[in-house]
Amino acid sequence: MGMNSIARRVFLGLGTMLGASAALVLASQSTAGTLDEVKARGYFVFGLEVGYKPFEFRDDDNNIVGYDIDVANEIASRLGVEARPMDTNWATVIQTLYDGGFDLILGGMTATEKRYQRVDFSIPYMDASSGILVLANSGIGSRADLDGKTVSAGAGTPQINQLELSAEELGISYSGSIKTYDSDAVAYEAMRVGRIDAYASTIVSLLEFAKTTDEFDVLTFASDKWAHEWTAMAFRKEDDDLENAFNEQIRAMKEDGTLAEIQEKWFGKSFVDSLSGEAPTW
Repeated sequence: MGMNSIARRVFLGLGTMLGASAALVLASQSTAGTLDEVKARGYFVFGLEVGYKPFEFRDDDNNIVGYDIDVANEIASRLGVEARPMDTNWATVIQTLYDGGFDLILGGMTATEKRYQRVDFSIPYMDASSGILVLANSGIGSRADLDGKTVSAGAGTPQINQLELSAEELGISYSGSIKTYDSDAVAYEAMRVGRIDAYASTIVSLLEFAKTTDEFDVLTFASDKWAHEWTAMAFRKEDDDLENAFNEQIRAMKEDGTLAEIQEKWFGKSFVDSLSGEAPTW
């Protein structure tokens, strides 16, 4: 039985309205940002590599603890969600971020120009100046003393480039190529058994390790060839909403003293007053 003209117009009008509503829902879903997704699911996942004490390491009960964990948990609490760390291979951490393995990188990452080509950084939440670990009886007291020595750094870290720049600047050469390690602990043991003479990393992590033994010394590793370094969180280039939300919380934590308290807990002092208030860019 056919419709009369009025009924047909009403039916077609309803169909158009329902179609438009469905399109709006789909459009809203497709344009929902990562921050909305995080709040909807009730947690964010952050990538790190366990074994970078005091930023992240496992305690006696095998729980992941450290500075980054406390910072992440504080931000999560302020956003009304949960923070979930994911241990990953640091050499491929940015690729894993883009593959969807986690929502951001919060793992003691030093902001560099090379990394900035692939990710955006938060405002700094820790100092990332470099240091060099050597055996206490090595006779190495400065960068120049690395001439002819076997040197190393963490895989995928800016200290590799800094060692290269130091060799050019000082006119020295190393014994063989710069060795890289996926774990600080493995590098420390390699030095103990004589496979390497020096290991470059962030000075705060090296000083933390040096507290546990009198076998090693930590040297300052700085040059005009590279700028002051900052520890920052890393986000996918398209995730401005999530980055802005985290920056807002970092600023609030700096202002209300929470970040200083967490730094004093893990590093023995606060670095807040020396931190830049701008996100690193190039």
